[in-house]
Amino acid sequence: MKRLLLCCTLLIAVMFSANLIAGSVDTPCANIVLGDSLSEKWDHEGAAKAYLKAIEEDSTNYEAFWKAADEVTEVANDISDKEKDKKEELYAKADALCDKAIAVDPYGWEGHFYKSVAGGRLALFLGGKKKINMSKQIKVEVDRAITLNPEADLAYHVLGRWHQNLANLSWMLRAAAKVIYGGVPPGSNEEAVDAFKKAIAIDPLHIEHHLELGRTYKMMGKKDLAVIPLETVLKLPNTDEDDDAFKKEAEELLKKVK
Repeated sequence: MKRLLLCCTLLIAVMFSANLIAGSVDTPCANIVLGDSLSEKWDHEGAAKAYLKAIEEDSTNYEAFWKAADEVTEVANDISDKEKDKKEELYAKADALCDKAIAVDPYGWEGHFYKSVAGGRLALFLGGKKKINMSKQIKVEVDRAITLNPEADLAYHVLGRWHQNLANLSWMLRAAAKVIYGGVPPGSNEEAVDAFKKAIAIDPLHIEHHLELGRTYKMMGKKDLAVIPLETVLKLPNTDEDDDAFKKEAEELLKKVK
């Protein structure tokens, strides 16, 4: 799901292969190629190191910044929840990398998108007013990503999750937020459904889009509508490292809606 690398020609890629065999990788472009290769194998730690090395060699490399942020977030995702401090530190690092990407190229959609992802993860560790403010920031960033790239299905997915999470806050949390902080950002299941449908229209093979659409319908009490997207999850071929887990979730949700 990574965009095609634009900074290297085929000739450079061939030269990189020769350097790799010789044990020498010493250009930002070569490290990005290495990072992409490791990312495709879901070696997130190795990919993150390669992209960070590219940044060391070229502090104006936009692509290296946002790809590093993506992989650092993935590394944090893989860490046990028991290591809360380490996870929070990595999410904050990813968020900071996105800020640098945006500083290099404010019109690149990836910097804004991955900032919304890192911010969403970081918000899990925040409390009260900070979490609400982070939620507002996430919405700004994901909206900006969609404006810059209307075909970014993953950005629509994050937008859907944003609406889904806010729409289904418990009444106690919503009431407390209203009293203490003046309320929470508006979110609705209907807008979540619309966002997930847009994501599916752009990439119908992405399993998680269908899973979250089915989940949202279930949250709305529309169990009959939840069946088709959840069954679709089970029929689609795996393309991502988490797809087996998503299929297990879909199976459990299907038992509840049928």
